[in-house]
Amino acid sequence: MERQVRFTAGSLVLLGLLLGLLVHPALLLLSAGVAGGLVFSALTNTCGMAVVLGRLPHNRPRAADLDAALAALRSR
Repeated sequence: MERQVRFTAGSLVLLGLLLGLLVHPALLLLSAGVAGGLVFSALTNTCGMAVVLGRLPHNRPRAADLDAALAALRSR
């Protein structure tokens, strides 16, 4: 999860910088917002981005199928 947060935060900062330089300077606020979120995360030991990323389908735990797991163990 930490790797996903770092990747997403870094991508948003770079995107904000590029858009701020190439499109409109007000888009630099995207980078400032991400930086503020990182500081807040460090001070409070919470991470809103991790909560959001944790809700994505590939980060949710799969339902355990006990019968399938036992059958796999028996077939060894």
